[in-house]
Amino acid sequence: QPELGKPKRNCYPLPGPDFTYGMYMHRRDGGVPEAIGHWDSVKAKPRKRVMPRDFVTMSRGAVAEGCTKAREFALYYKFKDTRQIDKGILRYGGKAPPGMTFGRPARPPTPFFDIMQHRYKELWMEQQRARTIVQREVKKKVGIFHGEVRENRTSFLRAHPLPVKEESFWHPQRYEKV
Repeated sequence: QPELGKPKRNCYPLPGPDFTYGMYMHRRDGGVPEAIGHWDSVKAKPRKRVMPRDFVTMSRGAVAEGCTKAREFALYYKFKDTRQIDKGILRYGGKAPPGMTFGRPARPPTPFFDIMQHRYKELWMEQQRARTIVQREVKKKVGIFHGEVRENRTSFLRAHPLPVKEESFWHPQRYEKV
């Protein structure tokens, strides 16, 4: 039976108090103080970046030189190897020009006092009133009120008859002797 309030003991003997658990690293094992106090920082190695070939510029130059066949173009590309211009402003270790900012501009802040004073509601109400007035004017012009009959195509044609087409007296030559 285990002792009261204590877990059961396992049957394995534990090493003594001078035993270190885990791996020991000979070069830099300073423990917790070194991990907290010193960051591992890696120095950037300057390396030259090879830019891709600029075929557009090389092709223009080849045409200007008078190259017309594929072999001539290949020879021109071989001897006049033109690379693209590096347009990257911020490269690893590069510096941005002063006064340059990156990213999208922030949107303008919402005017808080306009929200508090219900300014947007008032603007909307004014727009609705103006819209209602315009709709009433349009209705007056059309003339659709109580009891008025709307004019349709038949009544319009009765009031304004189409012009009569004049008869043409011209006939083809082959029918003149008949």
